[in-house]
Amino acid sequence: MLTQYLTDTLAPLTAQPRQILLALSGGLDSRVLLDLLASYRGQHPQHDYSVCHVHHGLHADADKWATQCQVWAEQAGFSFILKHVTLDPELSTEHAAREARYQAFQELLQPHGLVLTAQHSDDQVETFFLALKRGSGLEGLAGMPTVRTLGKGLLVRPLLAASRAQLHHYARQKGLAWVEDPSNQDTHFDRNFIRQQWLPEADARWPGFRTAVQRTQQLCQEQAALLATFVAPLVENAIDTDNSLSLAHLPLTDLALCRAMLRHWLKYHDLILTQAQLNTLIQDVVQARADANPQLSVDGKSIRRYQQRLYLIADSADVTAWQGKLTPQSPLHLPDGLGRLVLLPYTERAQGLALGPLPQSWLSVQFNPSGLSAHPAGRQGRRKLKKLYQEYGIPSWQRRRLPILCDERGVIAVADCFVSQSAVGKVWRLVWERKNTA
Repeated sequence: MLTQYLTDTLAPLTAQPRQILLALSGGLDSRVLLDLLASYRGQHPQHDYSVCHVHHGLHADADKWATQCQVWAEQAGFSFILKHVTLDPELSTEHAAREARYQAFQELLQPHGLVLTAQHSDDQVETFFLALKRGSGLEGLAGMPTVRTLGKGLLVRPLLAASRAQLHHYARQKGLAWVEDPSNQDTHFDRNFIRQQWLPEADARWPGFRTAVQRTQQLCQEQAALLATFVAPLVENAIDTDNSLSLAHLPLTDLALCRAMLRHWLKYHDLILTQAQLNTLIQDVVQARADANPQLSVDGKSIRRYQQRLYLIADSADVTAWQGKLTPQSPLHLPDGLGRLVLLPYTERAQGLALGPLPQSWLSVQFNPSGLSAHPAGRQGRRKLKKLYQEYGIPSWQRRRLPILCDERGVIAVADCFVSQSAVGKVWRLVWERKNTA
């Protein structure tokens, strides 16, 4: 039965060879999935298989568990990857560990790759009550999907239809050993409280209770899918090529539909807000006064409004104090994932800004526009960079993340924006190879 669950789940996802990465914690569930995947690989050898253990550093035996997972993975014939992660101190331990795991998987995923995790139907029931405690809507109550996007690939849960009892029976039949994490007994954690105390009493009082919860989850999934079918075209019509959302398309007179559209848009960015957070977003950001620069920060991201559009921006470091030197044909690496700058000999139709001869052998690069002014080519007179950024329609959060090039005379260019009148020519191309400028 468990083998069939795995095969049926992967069949529509593996018509072509894929990277298949198994998340192995060492517990019962992932230990069973490792054994199942080893058998599956025998019949489907065309895929690129590997096993990953995420080391959270939360327990004294964490090193021992990592070593044991490596032994099991290699005994099963899989290459093994150990990922050490650092938890965000601003989040709860459970939340921070989950976010760190998924970030680790995203870093390992190739385009169209699959990450397999071993959640089962008992986890689904627990997830339902955690969502209920938070006051979640249909999507939260629907629980975990079998397949969802994760970075460049997919997160796949092939055992969601199986119970913990089925996995335990399989492990005993196969003689599998697994790691017992003592923290799973700590009812200080909400999921453990539900699992260890609340659900056993509910099962004893209401036989078939878990089946009823699963039926409710299925209904929530169906209704959420119907709602998404209705809302998706509305959101797609409001989204620009930069994935920003037009406020003109939000029906502020129908707050239920407005919230539904915002949820759907945020889902594109893998961000889920509570009802209270959505209301705050509408009141404090969407409906803020016209001259305000409002934002809402959630889980390391900021939702900002600019020129009647909403943008979702990853939080970034302050780079205004950074300075560097750029020399021709020698790339300058920029801080905080902003990519690199390079000056190349001028060619027609190449990307980047065209510059004339350089008055010196290098250019200084900075991000702080304070006190600087420039005379962009084709415009009249000099203006402060602050005013120019406004006129060029550069969002406020990007204005201190644009590389400013200066020589002994002052500003000669702002990368991907303009060249100063004094630097016009066709000798060099300034190319900004960006990685992440959000």
